Amino acid sequence: MKYVVELLNQDKFTQYWPLIERQLDFVPHMWATWWTKQSLYEGVMHERFQCWGVGDNQKITGVIFSQVAMYPANTVFQAFLAFGDGLLEAIDEIEATFEWYCQQRGVTVAEVCGRPGWEAILRRKGFARTGTVLTRKLEDRRLQ
Repeated sequence: MKYVVELLNQDKFTQYWPLIERQLDFVPHMWATWWTKQSLYEGVMHERFQCWGVGDNQKITGVIFSQVAMYPANTVFQAFLAFGDGLLEAIDEIEATFEWYCQQRGVTVAEVCGRPGWEAILRRKGFARTGTVLTRKLEDRRLQ
């Protein structure tokens, strides 16, 4: 299969949102600690986030959310949520599309937040581990 990676404009994102929203329901462990569905939707609609469709010319099978963050030392492309089918198979197309997008925007660093299994795959693409994120749910403790 020939994979296509497409930045969804607002019209296409709105068209695909019901499908994306249903797929999010299958993977809340990947996003619900940080985001709500509404925040993801509004982030794309207000152009804070980008939403990428991965698939063939007929249908989207994978989705990637990203953002471009500006820091004093670098402009960073952050792929912070990816789910669906075909992402591994489309890794070369994803890489080429993201590199082009980043070059157009003066991005100097790319970051991927993902499950541990992606580390070995992305290491072959020049990525290196720069840290580890550990999370813990805190109890609602009130001062007494």
